[in-house]
Amino acid sequence: MSNNILLDRLKIDIGIINNTVYDNRLTSLLSTAETEVSKFVGEAVDTSNDRDAELVIDYARWQWLSRREPTAMPASLKYRLNCRAFERAIPPTESDDSDSGDDDDTDDSES
Repeated sequence: MSNNILLDRLKIDIGIINNTVYDNRLTSLLSTAETEVSKFVGEAVDTSNDRDAELVIDYARWQWLSRREPTAMPASLKYRLNCRAFERAIPPTESDDSDSGDDDDTDDSES
């Protein structure tokens, strides 16, 4: 997802419409959010992936909204960050039916 699309989506989330006054500041905020999310997750996030892009936008939104009066990170954002970090730490397992023991190639019948 391009930086312009990320910026537009962040501006909509925080209620800035048809105004370019904050674009430089918000672009910097998105860059910082991407770096911080990447550090938390332990790998670079891919903002071309909608799920990672939304995570970065939501993190930047929280930073923007808590700039004057610090607020705790929303539980839903913490949850999504933790899920993303665990996905990296615990890679998905491949479904392997050959190890289940059900497909025994030997013939156990007595002759």
